[in-house]
Amino acid sequence: MLISKILNNNLVLSRDEKGREVIVKGCGIAFQKKRGAAIDESKIEKIFVPKNKNNSRQMQEYLLSIPEEYLDFVQNQVEEIKEKYDLKLNDSICLSLSDHLMGSVKRFREGIRLTNVLLVDIRQLYRTEYQIGVHLLEEVNKKFHTSLPLDEAGFLALHFVNAQEGSREDGYEISLIVKEVLDIVKQYYQIEKFDEDSLYYQRFLTHLKFFAQRYLHKEFQYTEDAELFNIVKEQCREAYGCVKMIYLAMEEKYSYALTEEEMLYLMIHIQKITEKKSEL
Repeated sequence: MLISKILNNNLVLSRDEKGREVIVKGCGIAFQKKRGAAIDESKIEKIFVPKNKNNSRQMQEYLLSIPEEYLDFVQNQVEEIKEKYDLKLNDSICLSLSDHLMGSVKRFREGIRLTNVLLVDIRQLYRTEYQIGVHLLEEVNKKFHTSLPLDEAGFLALHFVNAQEGSREDGYEISLIVKEVLDIVKQYYQIEKFDEDSLYYQRFLTHLKFFAQRYLHKEFQYTEDAELFNIVKEQCREAYGCVKMIYLAMEEKYSYALTEEEMLYLMIHIQKITEKKSEL
């Protein structure tokens, strides 16, 4: 690989074997080098592959604006996490996470604390990523001599949700919609807390997560069954009343009218989790 442009001592632009422009990071990789010189492959720490020219410019700006201590720390942590949890993560996480941590540490030192109102929901929806967030939070506090609160673990978790291959970077929006629906169910049934380990509850969470995802990306493909809907509505009258509240909330906040099929599945799930709750 040859240097096509030097960004700083630790960053250069080059092209890979496919002819794609790449950003190569390595300690002292450009020291006493000139454009056109061969890159010392033993110094390569990370190769970023931008999607396009705009993405390349954005990556360069990020990499030049974030101190090396954050980039190096995140790079090492991400590699360990990928190996431990067998995750396939986009390169973007190194940049977004470094930028996030830089801001978090700065706010901490300025005495500013952000409350994560979705912390409980993130913990429930994305259990593995939340565990990663908790572990990473401990490492951050040790490395940067901070005492960032547990709220931060939820923010960190979403970076890993959004960076997984196939993700559409909507973890926060999904968590928000799921929280709103769960709050309606809690309020309607006067439930203080769900049984988070219940199989019925986990299935309900999964359904809500995919419902929110389909809504956000306008991917609804439903086949209405009015007869079945009416049967379930009669059998689960209380659950139907709760679903009507959800319908009104979605219509008011998101201008979206739930289909009968979506209402049907919500009724079935709500009936199950409330029955389970009453047995405890």
